[in-house]
Amino acid sequence: MKLLQHEDIIQVKLTVSMAGTHLNVNVFFIDGLLIDTGPARLKNSLIPYFKELPIEQVALTHHHEDHTGLAGWLLHHRKRPLYIHGSGIEYCLQPPVLPFYRKVFWGKRDAFAPEKMPGRIETNSLTFHVEHSPGHAPDHVALIDKENGRLFSGDLYVLPHPKSLFAFESVPEIIRSIKRLLSYDFETLICSHAGVIPKGKEKLAAKLSYLEEIREQVLSLYENGMPANRIRKELFPKIHPLQIMSFFENSSTHLITSILAEYKHPY
Repeated sequence: MKLLQHEDIIQVKLTVSMAGTHLNVNVFFIDGLLIDTGPARLKNSLIPYFKELPIEQVALTHHHEDHTGLAGWLLHHRKRPLYIHGSGIEYCLQPPVLPFYRKVFWGKRDAFAPEKMPGRIETNSLTFHVEHSPGHAPDHVALIDKENGRLFSGDLYVLPHPKSLFAFESVPEIIRSIKRLLSYDFETLICSHAGVIPKGKEKLAAKLSYLEEIREQVLSLYENGMPANRIRKELFPKIHPLQIMSFFENSSTHLITSILAEYKHPY
């Protein structure tokens, strides 16, 4: 665990490793607000720190276990308001049924009862606008500090040029969410996995351009008679370790089929 300071933001940087795969996950603390709780697997590092931190309230960007692993502990031991988007409450009220690799990688998350996140979160000196931003998860939110030009983007950014997605993700929804967030004026992007990113609006816009280009390529190939499995081989021929470790819950095929699903059944 590393503690990094960015102006008034404390970044708690953690790394989880399994089968040669290393993933960073970050928890952020700013003006009494804890953003996400980190995974249960790292409780021995995080809980002693949470005991000392002057937490006034907790905002969860979404229900996934690497973001909510210690939410139950915080509710029980710190007794502070803990918020999640309304569509995420049901996910939290019972322990999740996880694929084996996620259970091992991030640890088991206990059930907990969060409150519905308001449209605005106020701390002693800051105001965060809450923007529903699905695509990675149905309950995903971003927090915008308009006054200081900062966007806490949860898992919406992560990588600039993703070549695969999880089965529960959707490229078209991610595109729509990024477009909404780019309507705000911000400079710094704070990502739950990539950390604090200067020139963040520029980089988030670049990811949007990449995803729109991939969508056009997928649809062009499909309209010319190429099925999804051949499109995957054409655009993303390499298999990456995370895909194997996840038993292909993370896959380039899911990226392609999420695009085709909306094309075949538009809203």
